[in-house]
Amino acid sequence: MIVAKFGGTSLATAERFCHAANLIRQDPNRRYVVVSAPGKRDDSDIKITDQLLRYSETGDDADIGCVEARFREIAEELEIGLDISKEFDEIRHASHRREYLASRGEYFSAKLMAAYLDFQFVDAADWVKFRMDGSVDQESSYACLRRQAVGRGLVTPGFYGLMPDGQIHTFSRGGSDITGSLAAAALNAKVYENWTDVSGFLMADPRIVQDPQPIRHLTYHEMYALSCAGATVLHEDSVGPVSRAGIATNIRNTNRPDHPGTMITSTAVKREN
Repeated sequence: MIVAKFGGTSLATAERFCHAANLIRQDPNRRYVVVSAPGKRDDSDIKITDQLLRYSETGDDADIGCVEARFREIAEELEIGLDISKEFDEIRHASHRREYLASRGEYFSAKLMAAYLDFQFVDAADWVKFRMDGSVDQESSYACLRRQAVGRGLVTPGFYGLMPDGQIHTFSRGGSDITGSLAAAALNAKVYENWTDVSGFLMADPRIVQDPQPIRHLTYHEMYALSCAGATVLHEDSVGPVSRAGIATNIRNTNRPDHPGTMITSTAVKREN
């Protein structure tokens, strides 16, 4: 069984949304899916999460209107019959709740993907449980997800969860990687696939070396060392849950789905001559 997480660049438009959904359908083992908020459509665009954060600061209805329009556009192009009007009305009345607003990109992304795939939608607030100090209560979180992961496939938003006082709390930026890792550990996945816009960790800095080749295999220890040196393919806090559970992480490129990417494991793999 595979837990597959799709980043914002993989979900920026209806076309990319459809491509990600097709990748999920291609392998029946991809039954559990974690999604980020839609990213930039081009270099001049604004990420959904950035627009929501700006709305939390200014209360400018133009920002929330743009966010709603993007989700409506994706839904209409994919012919997803999901009415989001009421929920966006609720968002407009919560302009002061920064973390709640920041989480809504992932929330609606997961709602649309679940409807498009005919999978079950499970809100991250219903299973990712934080303690008051901001740490994740893994035992409680894992138990909550296992209770809900029955029957057909499941889609859940990344990036956020629930505090003991009932308030939404977010991870740091890029935190959907952490949600995917937690889901993989909770469900005892064989592999945690992290689909992004690169084919894994590279052998050299692409700003210095032209077209460097991806590294086919790393240990979690080696990956951590690369992250400390500035390689930012995965959120560093996503390593713990899967490495402790002995689950491999596969960094994959949605634009090059046939490429094996980088496989990260707890122990080294003997290379064949």
